[in-house]
Amino acid sequence: MRSLPRPAALYVAAVTTVGMLLGVFAATRRGVDWLLVAVLAVLCWVGEISPARTRLRSLAMSLAFPVDVAAVLLGGPWVATLVALLGSLIQLAPMPWYKRLFNAGQLGISAGIAGIVYIHLPPATAAFSTPDFPAVLWAVALAGVTLAVVNYTLVAVAIALSSRLAFAQIWWGGMSETLLPSLGYGLIGLGIAVLWASGVGPVAGILVLAPMLAARWAFQQYGAQHRAYEATVASLIQAVETKDHYTRGHSERVATACVMIGKRLGMRQDRLEMLRYAGMLHDVGKLGVPTRLLQKTGPLDADEFAAITVHPIRGCDMVAAIEFLAEAAQGIRHHHERLDGLGYPDGLAGEAIPEFARIIAVADAFDSMTSTRSYRAARSVDAAIAELRRWSGTQFDPVMVEALVEAIAEEGWTTAPRPSHVVPRALVFGDHDDPTSRVAAAMREYTVVERVS
Repeated sequence: MRSLPRPAALYVAAVTTVGMLLGVFAATRRGVDWLLVAVLAVLCWVGEISPARTRLRSLAMSLAFPVDVAAVLLGGPWVATLVALLGSLIQLAPMPWYKRLFNAGQLGISAGIAGIVYIHLPPATAAFSTPDFPAVLWAVALAGVTLAVVNYTLVAVAIALSSRLAFAQIWWGGMSETLLPSLGYGLIGLGIAVLWASGVGPVAGILVLAPMLAARWAFQQYGAQHRAYEATVASLIQAVETKDHYTRGHSERVATACVMIGKRLGMRQDRLEMLRYAGMLHDVGKLGVPTRLLQKTGPLDADEFAAITVHPIRGCDMVAAIEFLAEAAQGIRHHHERLDGLGYPDGLAGEAIPEFARIIAVADAFDSMTSTRSYRAARSVDAAIAELRRWSGTQFDPVMVEALVEAIAEEGWTTAPRPSHVVPRALVFGDHDDPTSRVAAAMREYTVVERVS
């Protein structure tokens, strides 16, 4: 709890307290069907045994949602509150105690509000005893939407406060994509309610286990797909870092700086994730550059310059066929373009340069300057910022530069560790990502000559 920012800690404490008090109040109500509560709480436990991870890493999707819907329909607000609370508290997934209590509290609140909404709708019937189909379906749908929206909103606020992301970034960038699948999954809850109310009773829980587990498997494949994405990116980075001395750890730090800038620009969470991939893979095209050029001891001639300047194109070509990296590919291709049009490979200028590329250019140069090189020691953060501002408006987008400056002022920056491996002292010419290096200066001059000729 101490690790949370103060606003987030206060919010978590408030939601937890309200949820627990609501649970105590629900438990003292007369007429609570404890058998119903117990059976549905166990079903919730089954649904939470292996929650599905979403693209938003801090969020796992609850697969007990249809059980909570069934609790709303069969028992109203108080039973729904108790089922959601108990089902969340007894789950086996390891997590900090305050997260467990918060999850239980916010689910109890969400289910209780959904139950109150449902019982006040004209087609609703107590214990789902005599539902009037299809008239009751709109009431069921509204109760399900209420449960999902309140649940997602309470969680999104907690993530926004703890991560300092905008609420809209959390909602539209990571959570909204699971809303419709969750509502569809919630139809299993309608099935539980119909079976239970028709006389099947507690056995209804057993009958719906198969579709619940099948739906959980489907959602887990979604999570597995994103883990496969991560593995693909990690493999490509490892290959690049094995080939080029200068990129060890560089890709991850560039990705971190890119995300810091993206947050300042108000990017949605899904675009931040894609920007992170782009930052990690910005130098993947070096796999297509001869190693002797990347590690050459001394100046490069015109042909060698040309060979290096195609690495963004090669990188773009390498990832273009990977569907989930479509926007990242353009950031990779154009991250060496300059705002004044004197960059490469296409000589784009100003707003014609993709947003991802303008961000990567700043992040790339900043990490290069604050990392130790064989030809110089790492520059300080302040010195690197001064250099970025020096080239702001010509090489770099001023908006991106100031976004990084503001983010570092607030969040700080962990500079690259001193290299443990030995980099040959002969590599004194520098690397082209550092705007102050001799090779970068030579490449600027070479690019100007090429444009003029």
